[in-house]
Amino acid sequence: MEPGLLTVVLVGAALGLVLGLLGGGGGMLAVPLFVYVLDQPVDTATTMSLLVVAVGAAGGLVQHTRAGRVDWRLGIGFGLLGAVGAIAGSRVSVAVPERLLLGGFVVLLLVAAWSMLRPARAVDEEESARARATWPTVLAVATAVGFTTGFFGVGGGFVVVPALVVALRLPVRRATATGLVVIIVNSATALLARADTGLDARLTVELSLAAALAAVGGAMLSPKVPAGLLRRAFGVLVLFAAVYTAWETARA
Repeated sequence: MEPGLLTVVLVGAALGLVLGLLGGGGGMLAVPLFVYVLDQPVDTATTMSLLVVAVGAAGGLVQHTRAGRVDWRLGIGFGLLGAVGAIAGSRVSVAVPERLLLGGFVVLLLVAAWSMLRPARAVDEEESARARATWPTVLAVATAVGFTTGFFGVGGGFVVVPALVVALRLPVRRATATGLVVIIVNSATALLARADTGLDARLTVELSLAAALAAVGGAMLSPKVPAGLLRRAFGVLVLFAAVYTAWETARA
């Protein structure tokens, strides 16, 4: 049965709010929501997720840019360096059975949740700049994130933000904003490799508009939330998605 407009708007708004507030997580919520709430096939859901999340990320990026929180050089570089991985992941994904794909998705979510929930040492802006990883490290991490984006059909924000915070030592607020740039670049690249996937145009547009508008609100709320709370909220959200996806996959 075709989902009602209210359901579609609520799903899109939830994704956008998460994107604007946390700088990621919309994609990892989108796939299970599109599959289990909007009744979309997994291959369609993963492709639609890339488009909806990219539009939502663009909406949230406007407010973060105004506040000067975006590291454009790192964000664009990180995204472009992961382009090959995103294309490769998209090609491999189509050959993997749905249950195996969702099972791998659960494992990835658990790893991302652990990385954000474990105790973290406070790092100030000056120390973070000194500790910033070298470009070879950025290349390795970006390629891995790009592959993840293409393979699982997600913007990669739930991996990008932990990578920027933990591996590249970017302060959490800056990582939240910069992660949106990476999401847009990765999603656009992965979409090119999935151009032959048919989508419901009306459903995609409604979801995208709702996500973009809600992302603006989330970005406005972001500076009002303590950085530590943002980090823990991100981890809890990812953990919840992992448990929910595992439960629904086991029942299928």
